Amino acid sequence: MAAAYVRIHQTILEQIRSGKLQPGDKLASERDLATKFEVSLMTARHAVSMLQQEGYVIRRVGSGTFVAPSTSGGQRLQDPHELFKGKLTGRLVATQMFAAGAVIPEPMAGQTCGLVARVWSSGTIRVIEEQIWLPVANERELRKIGSTPLLGWLGVEGLFAKETIEAVVVQGGAVLRITQTFFDTAQRPVAHRVSSCPGDKVRVQRIIQP
Repeated sequence: MAAAYVRIHQTILEQIRSGKLQPGDKLASERDLATKFEVSLMTARHAVSMLQQEGYVIRRVGSGTFVAPSTSGGQRLQDPHELFKGKLTGRLVATQMFAAGAVIPEPMAGQTCGLVARVWSSGTIRVIEEQIWLPVANERELRKIGSTPLLGWLGVEGLFAKETIEAVVVQGGAVLRITQTFFDTAQRPVAHRVSSCPGDKVRVQRIIQP
């Protein structure tokens, strides 16, 4: 039998995927979930925290927890490591600060930014290399992200994104590259991410229906 927090997580996730819970809908409070599933408040909180880290829900201080917004095309925003069904572990590799005016990706140009380099691995195998530019003031603030999934870190600010997925040839072979720029409700860029995954680590499948 699945652990209690997994049952809560899966129940809410199915409600989101089936459309029973729509973007912007408010979830039951953690206390109400604990009562409904007959578990401790800590167990219910753990389940909701997992959903937040995966980008399915957002927490608003003083208001509650809500289903995360969709992208303009109706697709839920995803962290690339989610493609591997939770089997990858993230690790912070390096950070670097850039002053306003430095050469950085166009969406973040003109502001002080920090660069986070991370890897997502399965055991000793490096599966995804991730570079994230964030508009933060100093390296101490930048390092706080650690291995937290980006969508969980952005929370309500990561409202929608422009995303490009392309296959590119680099030294050593082919790479699947996912480039995402995240914007807040005022259409200001709050993060820019480039994720690269070796071509032998993923399979891309497109289903085209008439």
